[in-house]
Amino acid sequence: MKLPSLLFVGALLSGFVISPVLAQTGAETRPEHERFGAEKSIRRMGHIEIMNHQGVRLGRIKDLGFDLTNGRIVEVFVVSGEFLGFGGKIVAVPPAALVSNPKGDTYRVDIDKAAFAAMPGVRFSGWNEVGREERIAAAYRRFGQTPFFLVNDEISDPNSEHPKVALGYIFRADKFLGLPVHNLRNEPLGKIDSIGLDIPAGIVKKIVVVSSDSMGTRSVIPARSLRFNAARDRLLFDDSSMPFADQPHLVFTPAAFGNPAHSEEESYRGPRTDVPLEQGTARRDRDRTAQIRKNLRAAKIAGLEFEVGTLNSRTTLRGRAGSEADKERAGAIAIAASRLELVDNQITVTSPAP
Repeated sequence: MKLPSLLFVGALLSGFVISPVLAQTGAETRPEHERFGAEKSIRRMGHIEIMNHQGVRLGRIKDLGFDLTNGRIVEVFVVSGEFLGFGGKIVAVPPAALVSNPKGDTYRVDIDKAAFAAMPGVRFSGWNEVGREERIAAAYRRFGQTPFFLVNDEISDPNSEHPKVALGYIFRADKFLGLPVHNLRNEPLGKIDSIGLDIPAGIVKKIVVVSSDSMGTRSVIPARSLRFNAARDRLLFDDSSMPFADQPHLVFTPAAFGNPAHSEEESYRGPRTDVPLEQGTARRDRDRTAQIRKNLRAAKIAGLEFEVGTLNSRTTLRGRAGSEADKERAGAIAIAASRLELVDNQITVTSPAP
């Protein structure tokens, strides 16, 4: 069983598969966590139906709009009234308004069919930036959601538990796949292979880039390390502090002999591992991970490469640091957002890349 909130879009996906929320093993229960496993096809996302809480079908997911700058899914585009897969009306739904079922093939939203049909439609033709904050904020409010981004003359409150941010450029997922990726020196690195998405949480979790070399290596990189060029026809990867070649790689095994395609992740230490970095989906776990990531980025520890996962309030740090002092500093930052006994600092000390 796969947790429905984590979806991947890609031709053949280097996919994360999620364990069920409560996997019964006799009288015991095992908490939810993520791991690498069987792949999904991009067509699966288009098969996910949207229903209301009365079980009435409203449409299906057609596409997603996400903000790469903030690593956020901003809109879920739901199409209804199609005929043989063509036409229909597209409605933008806030991710947090959706609730998934255990199989991940259906999302439910609290609205009746008549009200959904009366919602303003979104046109993909002529996609532009005009009035985007107001349009998207209005869609959020229609579904009873508070926008996470600043609208008009709003000012972010730094003391808020979830300070609002300026909205970045909204890009559609189906236009994102296959985009070329270059470094800041305009040297080609590869292209976008797949995207890891947690839809109800509204998070772009991972970006997988397949390299342009003959090996076709897949690398996992954080969404916020990428930005668009001026023409928005390619992505630029800031490899000044995180060399592309040193990113965790995916060891990909294609489907064969009746077995599904699957992936395993290399650790920062080099050897392959099938022990994943676990991340719970409880709000407290997600918020703690987000806060630690934010604090570590703000600390600007030179040469630090890190991943953070929190499960059942226990945080794990993995990555590399240039010195023992930097490793301890990163651990102290994580401890400040949690407790000493609940932080497992697995960061390794290595020499900086030449």
